[in-house]
Amino acid sequence: MSGVRIAGLAGLIAVMSAAPGRAQTDEAPADERSVEQVVRDVYELVSWTDGNTPDWEVVRDVFIPEAIIVLRYPPDLKVMSVDGFLLDWLRFQNQLEAAGVSGFQETVTSAAVTEFGDVAHVHVVYESSIPGTGRPARPGVDLRSLIRADDQWKVVSVVNELPRDDLPVPEFAE
Repeated sequence: MSGVRIAGLAGLIAVMSAAPGRAQTDEAPADERSVEQVVRDVYELVSWTDGNTPDWEVVRDVFIPEAIIVLRYPPDLKVMSVDGFLLDWLRFQNQLEAAGVSGFQETVTSAAVTEFGDVAHVHVVYESSIPGTGRPARPGVDLRSLIRADDQWKVVSVVNELPRDDLPVPEFAE
């Protein structure tokens, strides 16, 4: 997989993985978590170290079943369902493991939230890295839409863009 994939994939996977999983954070119950905390949890859920891979069913639960994920691989665009997105993550995880890599990290560096009733939009700047490879962390930008359903914030859509020389990382008002 290209460095672009490693740098930019910010997201999630909830597929049939028999690997050991990570539990959700020990913070407030899902129905009490803020929009920003739900989004930050997503990045934590898809990160792993020492071969302790994500629990993709927990990741799946962050989305509504009909969610759409759009990733940019300039000049290409990849539009996926939740299942397609999770399969893409699982392929990525398997490629890293085959290369002897036992971890991947995505960290939110800033998040700007706009909430109106039961809908929300979050502009996220994140960094992705592969610990132990010596490669520097790479930034990415996700625009996430969420809806409150059954007293829980769920992701409806994710649109991703990768910064490049002619497109620097934007600054969103927090």
